[in-house]
Amino acid sequence: MSTRPTSGPGTALAPLVKIEMIKHSKECCVLGWLSLLPVIGFPLTVVTFLEARRVKQMAGGQWNPAHRLRSRGLACARWGVVLLALELFTAVAMYIQSFNR
Repeated sequence: MSTRPTSGPGTALAPLVKIEMIKHSKECCVLGWLSLLPVIGFPLTVVTFLEARRVKQMAGGQWNPAHRLRSRGLACARWGVVLLALELFTAVAMYIQSFNR
């Protein structure tokens, strides 16, 4: 039995690991798009960040064939956080304005 690592900068990834990496990259993309939904998208944003981290750890410095899907999912999740902040800011502003009338 070999004690060599299965992933890392100097070793190639096994085909099943690549398949799992592609699958999780797709999930990251889908979850990222869903994180753009108002209010209910925040938990999906957290899951997207965790999924992206898992994919990065699986890659171990190797090339990810579905890296664009992972990147798009992360970009959407980041925009989801920005939209959530705007929603909260608007809600607080409307609440404060209701006292000024």
